[in-house]
Amino acid sequence: MSVLEHIPESHRHLLEDATKAFAFVAAAAPSGPQLTMVWFNTDGQHILFGTTDKAAKFRFFSKDPRIAVAIPDPQNPYQYLQLRGKVRLTEEGAVEHTHELSRKYTGEDFKIPEGVKRVKYIVTPGSITAWPPAR
Repeated sequence: MSVLEHIPESHRHLLEDATKAFAFVAAAAPSGPQLTMVWFNTDGQHILFGTTDKAAKFRFFSKDPRIAVAIPDPQNPYQYLQLRGKVRLTEEGAVEHTHELSRKYTGEDFKIPEGVKRVKYIVTPGSITAWPPAR
């Protein structure tokens, strides 16, 4: 099932690389929700982003895979997508994905310090809300 199938046409541009929208990712942390803005893209079925294995998100999502993601339109923050679901973490393809995201947002590869382990996050949406609702 494609994530795009459940997103109204009016909001699909938010997932396109040309839009360069940012995603706000919420994780369940022991002291309360943790919210972070991230670069992201999609493979058509999942929302994808990445960090290092030292990031707080890595610790939180390793224990609890529940996730909420908000993607506001950079040109109109009153239009946004909200997704809730589960996230899976993998090191497979994480370095390549980091460079892919960096090229999307900066036009060049990411400078990954030696010895740093990258992690790719694969979000499977369970529910999707588009605001304002499609008419």
